[in-house]
Amino acid sequence: MGGGRMNFAPRMPTIIVGLALILVGLLGTFAGLLPAIAGLSSEALGAWAFVAAAIVLFVGMIFEGI
Repeated sequence: MGGGRMNFAPRMPTIIVGLALILVGLLGTFAGLLPAIAGLSSEALGAWAFVAAAIVLFVGMIFEGI
């Protein structure tokens, strides 16, 4: 069963960015503490922050060194 590893653990900076985005998502979605920016409500910004956090963490697992 040859082949290299297909997944990796995200590095600490990637995890910190992911956690910061999750915090923004929580503040926006559940607390409503984010200001409306570019026509997006606080809840929408929070939801997009959750999506961005998931993408950042998935990219950290797929590509080595991120």
